[in-house]
Amino acid sequence: MSQTDLRTLVEELANDFTEVANTLSLPIAISHLQQDFSGLNDKLELAVEEDSRFHDLQFLIQQVLTLLDLRGAESKDADGDLLALLDSIIETARAETAAYSKGDRDVLEDRAEAAKRQENMANEINVLAIYALDTLGIDVNLIEDAPVFDDDVSIELDYLGSLAQFNGEGGEPDADKQRRSKKREKEAKDADAQNKFEPTTRVKSHLLEHLMSYSEELVQIRNTLADFAEKQESLALTELSSKLKTVSDGMLNDLLKTQMRPIGNLLSKYRRIVRDLSKELGKKVDVEILGENIELDSNVIDAINEPLTHLVRNALDHGFENQDERASSGKSLVGRLVIHAYNEAGKVVINICDDGKGIDREKVLSKAMSNGLVTQESLQQLSDKEILELIFHPGLSTSEQVNALSGRGVGMDAVKRKVEDIKGTIDIHSQKGVGTEIALIFPLTMATLKVALFDIGNVTYAIPSSDIANIVAISHQKDGSNVRFDSGHALLYQNDKVIPLIEPHEYLGELAEQRVFRRTYKEGMRHSVIVFTHRGQQWGLPVDHVRAFLDIVIKPLDRSMNGNDVFAGAAVLGSGDLALVINLKKVIQFAQAYH
Repeated sequence: MSQTDLRTLVEELANDFTEVANTLSLPIAISHLQQDFSGLNDKLELAVEEDSRFHDLQFLIQQVLTLLDLRGAESKDADGDLLALLDSIIETARAETAAYSKGDRDVLEDRAEAAKRQENMANEINVLAIYALDTLGIDVNLIEDAPVFDDDVSIELDYLGSLAQFNGEGGEPDADKQRRSKKREKEAKDADAQNKFEPTTRVKSHLLEHLMSYSEELVQIRNTLADFAEKQESLALTELSSKLKTVSDGMLNDLLKTQMRPIGNLLSKYRRIVRDLSKELGKKVDVEILGENIELDSNVIDAINEPLTHLVRNALDHGFENQDERASSGKSLVGRLVIHAYNEAGKVVINICDDGKGIDREKVLSKAMSNGLVTQESLQQLSDKEILELIFHPGLSTSEQVNALSGRGVGMDAVKRKVEDIKGTIDIHSQKGVGTEIALIFPLTMATLKVALFDIGNVTYAIPSSDIANIVAISHQKDGSNVRFDSGHALLYQNDKVIPLIEPHEYLGELAEQRVFRRTYKEGMRHSVIVFTHRGQQWGLPVDHVRAFLDIVIKPLDRSMNGNDVFAGAAVLGSGDLALVINLKKVIQFAQAYH
């Protein structure tokens, strides 16, 4: 094979690596991955015959094939951890082929760059080996978590440098380096690794799923016992119920920890996606990822991969202007995309924020009218927020061109549906010419939810306790001046603040009597107001009374019972009653139509 043919082969390999990298951003079967990596291995065999410097890369790809054979025996689809591992390996492989394509490899290349690539290759092989051992069921906790640097990092680097000097120049390390070397060897011998790490045990995932189901049933039994103890006014039963609550809470919390994993494995791949896609679109975009150590239920992480990928691709295609447009707008030529994960009020929030051109509300309205989503009469009643949320309707796209990324009218509705399927919510803010921020809000776990139970009429409802800012008791006889009815709207005056009250009929419709709150309040009935905050504005829900705070297991409601989506689900209480879980986001939408 001539040198020209070899360079052509290397260019083909680089293109193949890029294509495989693109497939890793979407759900994919292991059998498909086996075909892709087998093709890479075949081409690398040809490259090794002509240039031995491709030997290490081929060895790495061969080990990937071995791992895929192991995983393929127990699973059809690749999970998030495997995709993240393969994504990192492909990045290393692309760097290796790119280095070859730079120029004549016979010329002595930069030693630091070559050493860095060699180190990356060794790291990938180590990580791959650990993952393979874990797949085989071998406890690799000590390997994964073993501290590389026990002392100051500078001392370690000096030590490694002494070894390199010793091997490279044929000289002896100096006395200080020898002493540090002996000190390190002695500490390694004296260290008791078993005292540093907790032992681990592999458990089949379906067993954990069964345990979680049993724990959910235990929560319902515990609530039933607590309700029975209260009715019987039995001290012994109350004490037993309290002990059961303590034990079940501890067991459930520990079980939930087994399902938690850092979100960083998922988020890290978006660096490559942004880099490749911005290059393909001819745009310059930097991505910053924050909160990679935030932990989330593994089921949630697996479920949000696809909607997150779509939002990132959408930001690159729709959100960012080209460099000429950014220059004319006085913006930096390089766009900025921030993906930020953080904990807030018992939930995990993932923000995707760009400094692009924002969403053109006029264009959204025009498309919505042409699609028949809104009429000229209803146009004036739409708030800015409601206009932005029109993009979540099926078939609506503001893109003028149809391509592989946008313009087909699908995507944002699927994102919203996926997020809501796992009890999450999606929020959007955008300013034309400034940028767009989309927030995905998820529960820490999909198993149980701590709620406040309250009654309106003869029906029991629930609200997640993490959404509640305050609960205020009100009575017309004691504080009649605190609640006023102004222009048909109820307002609560408290601590120099005015809090709009959302009356039951505004969001429950036929389930609540029309203006029942103001009638019963004026008659002297005591009420409670559940105060919550939405985008900096406090709102209040007047209810008959708050019954209790407890953990519940949410079950989905049939669409026929939840036509306007005001309920996030339902739960069976210990008494056998049904509690309907309120979706506060929908409540706000209904309230804004009234206020």
